[in-house]
Amino acid sequence: MTDQLPPPGDTSAVAFDLTFLRERAVECRLTDEDLTALTGIPTADWDSHLTPHTLPAASLFTLARALNTSAESLLRQPAPNRRPAPAAADHATVLHAALLEADRIHPDDLASALQWTPHRLKRAATTLAAHLEQPSSPHRLVHTDTAIHLTCVADLLDPKQRQNLHHAGHTAASLAPGEAAALTCLLHHTVRGLTPDLPAEHVPRLANRRLLASSGEQPAPHPDVLFALGLAAHPLTDAQAAADGFASVPAADPPPPRPR
Repeated sequence: MTDQLPPPGDTSAVAFDLTFLRERAVECRLTDEDLTALTGIPTADWDSHLTPHTLPAASLFTLARALNTSAESLLRQPAPNRRPAPAAADHATVLHAALLEADRIHPDDLASALQWTPHRLKRAATTLAAHLEQPSSPHRLVHTDTAIHLTCVADLLDPKQRQNLHHAGHTAASLAPGEAAALTCLLHHTVRGLTPDLPAEHVPRLANRRLLASSGEQPAPHPDVLFALGLAAHPLTDAQAAADGFASVPAADPPPPRPR
């Protein structure tokens, strides 16, 4: 223990093993209030404030006794030039990864998927939100009673860059009404055995979003889309399925002529 911070690049500095510390707290049935009283630091601030330099040696030994372990076991020696294993990631990092996978989700659903308690999710969200507030981070955390998701800092992209990504189909935005109508019409033509009809300006965006097949002279729905809609017996399993024009699609009889 020392009152001096290590010089930059010094890999001999130790840090608290927060994952082990929190696991021991659960096993010893210590609440967040108990841990705050023992360390003098709110548990929501541990990731950024609980260090061997902010916790006096006497408090460290008191905390170790409360957790029924040794003071040394609460500290870890960081390995130089080595990324932490996924299993050692803190809760805020796990939450960040989950939100990159899930996009917008209800907090209760996310807590259930991560096998966390609502309190743990709230604590991780508080830590992550503070971390993302750094000027170098392009993300911000939105956390309400009904949704939790990541959003991007406004104005990082100029309007032209954003428009180019949208038109190329590389954004997560919903389909525009015209694109949705064009895709629905294409599905109708495919099922009815009619000639595909799709405006050329919609092809790149729909193809990049894997809604159209990547091969074939005529635009056609991606076979996985047909399978998801119950219009194909199997999802795409090989390149031949796309080249054959999705022979598994049940072609209906031509529509009857309209009465004059």
